[in-house]
Amino acid sequence: MSSNEDRVRAVMTAPLGEVLVEEQPVRPSQDLVRRWNLPESDKQALLQWGLPPDDHMRPLFQAGADPELVPNLAGERERLAASPGERLYTLVHWGPEALQLRIGAVAGTGCVLKIQPKPTTTDDLPSMLRKAHANLYHPSVEFFSSSVAQFVETSWRCHAAHGIAYELWQDEPAHDRPWEEHEAWFSRLHDCERIILEHIERIDRHVRADDARTLWTTVVTELTHPGN
Repeated sequence: MSSNEDRVRAVMTAPLGEVLVEEQPVRPSQDLVRRWNLPESDKQALLQWGLPPDDHMRPLFQAGADPELVPNLAGERERLAASPGERLYTLVHWGPEALQLRIGAVAGTGCVLKIQPKPTTTDDLPSMLRKAHANLYHPSVEFFSSSVAQFVETSWRCHAAHGIAYELWQDEPAHDRPWEEHEAWFSRLHDCERIILEHIERIDRHVRADDARTLWTTVVTELTHPGN
């Protein structure tokens, strides 16, 4: 039987048509996508592959033809990710609805960004946690993928890797097992993370797998550490 690491490597490198799982893809309507101002390759990716059904990164395509997301360019980090006047088409709602995190595609370029109403800072934390996170700053706009097509491909490959990572978590040694078993298990888990991130970087050269602030790093950590 192939190891978890070999299986993760396979879903990150196989032709995309072989990676799609049995669940029904979520696709926007063809008529709608044809009216969006996106590169043709991005439109084709949405129509051919759609996005995987996911409870955390929920595909919820906007219903209108005009881009509806307006980035809040609150500071320097936001202005590095987006330009004044840019608008985005909503593709995904990410995480709890109360956070209002949206993933969208910039009209014209197809660059995929995460948008939230305002930056998250220390002031948004309970008072007891503020001292430990004095420098907290999550920008209201962050880069996700260079194009919709790359976002679609990466989403499907991560979705397929999720099942493999979940199986690995089922193999977690019991608390009374020797530390060597736990160490070997953690090593396998981190190997899976490394493989996924390295191949995400291969798909999109503007994604930095070694940068903890990369949003795909957050996604992969959520895949390989369920319940965190």
